[in-house]
Amino acid sequence: MKKWIVITGSLLLAASVLNTGALAATADNLQTAAVTGSKLAGYESNMVMLTQAPAQTQQQTPKLNPGQAVKLTVKDKAVRWQGRQGEEDVLVPLEFIQKSLKIPVKHDPAAGVYTLTRRHVVVELKPGENGAEAVVNGSKQLLPYEWKVIDGKPYVSVNVVVDHLGVTSNWNQAKDALNLVPHKLNDVKITTQRLEKVIPEASIKVEYPQISGLRNKTAETSINALLQERAKSFVERALKETKENQPSPNGSPYEYLGNYTVTFNRGGLLSILEQTYAYTGGAHGISVREGLTFRLSDGKLLTLDEVLRKNPDFRKIVDPSIAKQLKQTEGYFGGFKTIGSNPDYYLKNNGVVIFFQLYDYLPYAYGFPEFYFPFPELYKSN
Repeated sequence: MKKWIVITGSLLLAASVLNTGALAATADNLQTAAVTGSKLAGYESNMVMLTQAPAQTQQQTPKLNPGQAVKLTVKDKAVRWQGRQGEEDVLVPLEFIQKSLKIPVKHDPAAGVYTLTRRHVVVELKPGENGAEAVVNGSKQLLPYEWKVIDGKPYVSVNVVVDHLGVTSNWNQAKDALNLVPHKLNDVKITTQRLEKVIPEASIKVEYPQISGLRNKTAETSINALLQERAKSFVERALKETKENQPSPNGSPYEYLGNYTVTFNRGGLLSILEQTYAYTGGAHGISVREGLTFRLSDGKLLTLDEVLRKNPDFRKIVDPSIAKQLKQTEGYFGGFKTIGSNPDYYLKNNGVVIFFQLYDYLPYAYGFPEFYFPFPELYKSN
């Protein structure tokens, strides 16, 4: 079983954020909050499985004591519910999500599904032996969330509300305390569209997002056209590659998958992480990631420099940090000097995740190295 590891730029717990609002066209005025590693990816198929491994951080990673009680607060105000430390994440009761975070939770006993809804975001959770599978706005998330029934009540990883429902988290390791803050989501609806092509030589399936509800319909059309074209191009490339490389080296059909996760959805910004996977024979398939961050007011696809225009010298902060962490990682190939002029990135919680592709600097087993930097750290004076 292959593993991927998240490497971050600062101390984290478990969470990412899907937030929104009408704050600004860049991240300049977004406020700080602690963030965590999210279960965004790793394609699971009959050919290969990528799963999450413990995060590595510049500082010591928070260690969880499974079963230990966690004090929960909302906007620094005490609530009557407690969380629990799980094997990987902090677990919170669904009752707390509904009554303290004011996020409606519905249970369908016949289907075994819990549905959480906030504005235009619908998260469906189906608990199983390996956690709760999640479907967000029709798109299946490729790794489950930790789930437990404690004293007859269901608990789920706090990542569910942080990844998808506009909540930020701040973990206090010393006090075993977790503060959660709900934020306003962008007034945009995201739906999942699918393209599928199955031929004897290959199976090709891709999911991609389409948005609606923007005031600027020209921007909406532009964003949707780009996302749709990327999905169509993936299918076309897969068909071309399949035809050019037959017969298959091991006789097995090729497999191509595409999926996405919305990682940030507030402040007039929408950040999407796309991942594609291709198996064309051999020991395992290969995945590729790309982050896309849009300014919803005009539909512009933003570079990291445009997002962080408040500090044009941010590379002086991120380059040394990434270099240090890579050098401390066993198996590092060497060669990193700078993130370059147009790095891969996406927004998450209250910061930026800069990432690299498989094999760029680390062996395949490490997956996609990711480095998280909170906005305040990127904006601090040098």
